Amino acid sequence: MKPEKRIMLYWFVQASIISGILSSIVAGALSFLIQGRAFELFLIFLTVGNILAAIHTFYRYRSWDYEVKNDHLYLEHGVLVKVKTIVPFVRIQHVDTQKDVVDRFLGVSSVVVYTAGSRGSDVSIPGVIPKQAGELQDSLKNKAVGSEDRDGV
Repeated sequence: MKPEKRIMLYWFVQASIISGILSSIVAGALSFLIQGRAFELFLIFLTVGNILAAIHTFYRYRSWDYEVKNDHLYLEHGVLVKVKTIVPFVRIQHVDTQKDVVDRFLGVSSVVVYTAGSRGSDVSIPGVIPKQAGELQDSLKNKAVGSEDRDGV
């Protein structure tokens, strides 16, 4: 399944903010070399940065996929680095749904799956409609409880 398309707006805004900060830094640094052109440099870098942010956001959305299989949760994402994650149900400790301010504005949630393992082994599924997020949370919880008897390796 893919995240809700509205998550692309969130990702684009995040990337645009980063683009604006980096454009300010680069334009400020280069304005010492090219006197009096800081604002023009900023606009050029900001425009190029936002075009790249839009392209990256599009491909980031296209690369995101998740699926609840018989005995595991499968996630696949990444534009430059492709990440494929398999979370066996027996390794799931608990599942949360989260909504920050922007998520609430866009009407989406994130489902966070906490696993038994080292730091960084938790996974998050962004851009899930709140009703589906609750259903996914319940489904993963039930599958995790049902798989307690099996080996996690």
